[in-house]
Amino acid sequence: MKIPFFYDYTCPWAYIGSARVEAYFASQSVKIDFKPVYLKQMKEPMVGPEPAGERTYGPRKARYYAELRSNWAECCGVEFGDPDTLVRADTALLLKAALVAQEMGHFREYHYPAYRARWVDGDDVSQPSVVHRLLGNAGLNADACLEKAGSAELEERLRAVTEEAMALGVFGVPTIVVADRVIWGNDQFEMARYFVERERQGVPA
Repeated sequence: MKIPFFYDYTCPWAYIGSARVEAYFASQSVKIDFKPVYLKQMKEPMVGPEPAGERTYGPRKARYYAELRSNWAECCGVEFGDPDTLVRADTALLLKAALVAQEMGHFREYHYPAYRARWVDGDDVSQPSVVHRLLGNAGLNADACLEKAGSAELEERLRAVTEEAMALGVFGVPTIVVADRVIWGNDQFEMARYFVERERQGVPA
């Protein structure tokens, strides 16, 4: 059985999810189909008036949210760099290069270091030099693969995958789709596994 896993390197929760999704579903012999989507393209317009000012929480809830990511990271053995050193950068080129690496059979050698570059090392992943290094370290011809990643063909492929996700109802990452059920969030894998098992048993939706 094969299920899509939609991700963007810009999201820390997709980073955590990517690090554990294959192992989580291994006992069900599920193949994870990693699909890069460009969240900037996927963003929906606000419905109704935008809230005034910043969202605020009480001190207990604010503290909980501040600790949530670090708790998940510790639970899953995922490393994060110093937040003050991490660079918020456009991920389009990084995502298109992932499609190239996937096509060339070097996806994992590229994918996990790409996440580390963004969330551990604090690299500006929008820079061609950074993507070039990641491709080379993945055992690929970095010059040729970077050129292909920057082509109109890969621009269209990334757009097409993003639109495919949107047509399914996907609005964020990480998202797994099981038999037309859109399951969003690193913390929803248990629900996804439940519906995978129902699908394997042929239980009607």
